[in-house]
Amino acid sequence: MLILTAKLRAKPGCAQELINLAERAIGPSRNEEGCLTYELLQDPFDQESFTFFEKWRSREDLDLHFKEPHFLEFAAESEGITDGAAKLVSYEVSSNDKI
Repeated sequence: MLILTAKLRAKPGCAQELINLAERAIGPSRNEEGCLTYELLQDPFDQESFTFFEKWRSREDLDLHFKEPHFLEFAAESEGITDGAAKLVSYEVSSNDKI
């Protein structure tokens, strides 16, 4: 299993626009084969700070996700409303019993 966090920051005044854009991609992402968890978290103390928290069956499933039209659309459209590129961190987990 692979766990991915993607941290991104909305430009000032663009938090709701980023949420709306993400909501269009979340459903299709959750329906992808290999997707175990796909959540968008908003920092309650910094409303422009967001984290995608994802669990994937394998790295291959995540690689396929990055090629899906809904992901590519989100990536392209979010460029204008986010402050820089997302910061990705991934972890390989041998068993999902503990997580």
